[in-house]
Amino acid sequence: MMEAAAIIAIISVSATAGGAFITALFHSLSLSRCSQIDCLCFKCKREVLSEDTYREESKATRHLADPVNPLEDIAVE
Repeated sequence: MMEAAAIIAIISVSATAGGAFITALFHSLSLSRCSQIDCLCFKCKREVLSEDTYREESKATRHLADPVNPLEDIAVE
């Protein structure tokens, strides 16, 4: 029989992975150019983003942070 901590850890990891998948799915749907979306059991009609808004949103998702150089702050004597 599994310990309570192991069961909680499995449930937590599964819930986090499921939440990340759903977030990624709906984020990609929000940037799609489709005016009618039919995904699994969700169906909707919507206005498509303008070209400028689409470019701004897709640029923002690709560039989240500047790359970090771990050797940059090391002082060489």
